[in-house]
Amino acid sequence: MTLIASKRSPKRTPTFLKAELRSETITQDVCVRDVSMNGALLDAAIPLRVFEIVTLFCGDTKVNGIVAWCDQGRLGMEFSELLVSKVLVDSLKRQIQVSAPKKYWAAI
Repeated sequence: MTLIASKRSPKRTPTFLKAELRSETITQDVCVRDVSMNGALLDAAIPLRVFEIVTLFCGDTKVNGIVAWCDQGRLGMEFSELLVSKVLVDSLKRQIQVSAPKKYWAAI
């Protein structure tokens, strides 16, 4: 028995993460817009070829895959291995520190 998953069946987690995408020909900064266990939606300034092999670096996470589609500054990346969708977000928790300036005073 063969199960066919629909294109959007894995749950997507919306994100807004800065990352680096490397291919054989180029390295560029990208923004991860959403991620699922089998892929991600990326904002990318430089278009890449469909089926081009790429590696996404985000925090401590490195994910290999291919370009599934590319159109008007965005591309879909299909991961070579399934990924728990929170891995990219969780890998950055140690690096994100939010604090107010030392001389911050609430308006009275």
